[in-house]
Amino acid sequence: MSDFVTERTPQIIAAEINSYKEPSRRIHLICAVEIGRRLIEAKSLVPYGEWGKWLQEYVDYSQLTAERYMKVAREYGQAMSASPEGEAESSSMKNLSYTQAVILFDVPEEERAEFIAELDIDNMSVRQLQKAVKEREQAKQEKDEAELKNGELQKALEGEKEKSSELKKERDDLKVKTGVLEKKNQVLEQEVANRKAENSKLKEKELFKSNQKLRSDLTAAQIKNATHKVAFKFEALERAFKELTYELGLLVEIDKGVHGEYQKNLRKFLLKCLDEKWR
Repeated sequence: MSDFVTERTPQIIAAEINSYKEPSRRIHLICAVEIGRRLIEAKSLVPYGEWGKWLQEYVDYSQLTAERYMKVAREYGQAMSASPEGEAESSSMKNLSYTQAVILFDVPEEERAEFIAELDIDNMSVRQLQKAVKEREQAKQEKDEAELKNGELQKALEGEKEKSSELKKERDDLKVKTGVLEKKNQVLEQEVANRKAENSKLKEKELFKSNQKLRSDLTAAQIKNATHKVAFKFEALERAFKELTYELGLLVEIDKGVHGEYQKNLRKFLLKCLDEKWR
């Protein structure tokens, strides 16, 4: 007895596709996968430019619907294969409908089986499933945003640490400068004391001209000493002001209201000092 091999034609494939359609219009995933596979096969056989016409005439599908079925076949076909390794994954998907499968396109393929396993999908409406997918996407987006924000905060913290390190180094440099200025101040004070002693001796000798010169030198030394003291105090004030503004900069990130109050008080204090000193 001879065996006859029937040639695969678009019409035969269309008949197979129509056989998978159910009267209830609720297409189960396994049927949707088979429909999609056959649409992929048919598309390779139908002449170029006649695909849309063939769909309308033989299976009553739009090109968009056909594309969805073919995507279902590509994305769910392997999971629906009856292999020992894929039994758990296949079991979690076998009761899906075509509509549910399309909704789940928004869930990455590698995460889909786990997501389905977490749901009571048999008792979920289409709207409930859409909501679950949307909530999952929102949760993922919030997580990504939180991770991004955490990364930005970490970067900002590193920046603050670096800034703090720079300020510490600057403070140490100012301490060194302060020590140098104090030593200079001691030398100048000793010089003033020596000049005063010399001035006293000159007075005793009633050397008016020498006394005048010494007095002039003494005044110059006092001016120099006072200048160094002012410079020392100014550097100390500048250092304190830098530290204060740095702390205010940190405070503005924590509490803008408190920062504004301290900033206002600082401005009042500075204006008051200037007004009282040079009025």
